[in-house]
Amino acid sequence: AWPLLLPGIFFLAGLVVYVVAEWFVASWLAGIIGWAGVLLAVAVLVILGAAVMRRAGFAAARSLRPVQADGVTVMPGQASAEQVGREVADAGLVFLAGAMIAVPGLITSALGLLLLIPPLRRFVRRAISRSVRRRATAAGVVFQQTTTTVTGTVVREDEVRPVRGEILQGEIVRDDDPPTR
Repeated sequence: AWPLLLPGIFFLAGLVVYVVAEWFVASWLAGIIGWAGVLLAVAVLVILGAAVMRRAGFAAARSLRPVQADGVTVMPGQASAEQVGREVADAGLVFLAGAMIAVPGLITSALGLLLLIPPLRRFVRRAISRSVRRRATAAGVVFQQTTTTVTGTVVREDEVRPVRGEILQGEIVRDDDPPTR
């Protein structure tokens, strides 16, 4: 039973340390600008955090929204699945930054504001990506590049219209497919 209680004990200890640290920072700042100034700063940070979260949410939704082109659904301007992953992760980190700013507390707000700095956000995104990839590989997940996007015009087979350029007839053969007779 003791090993099952250990994570809860660490969580509670971390929560107590966090609350005490926030209180010390707020008390220090109140000594400089007064408690009314601290409360005003926290209120402004909560509003700012909510605005950042809202903007990040709309940006993520907009970048993932498919577009209809000639009756075919396509993703707008996405070069690869990796680029889409980077954009989604970036929007997620901006949303997390907004949530950290919105939490009433000066330490979390400062960390959230730091996360809004693009170079620092890229560093955090890469660190998280490496950690997730390392853990997934250790669990036996194999990563393969399976998506290739080619820029050009969407062409549907059932439409008769002139097509510029050379049309190649053939079939797609994958290395892992068994040979057909």
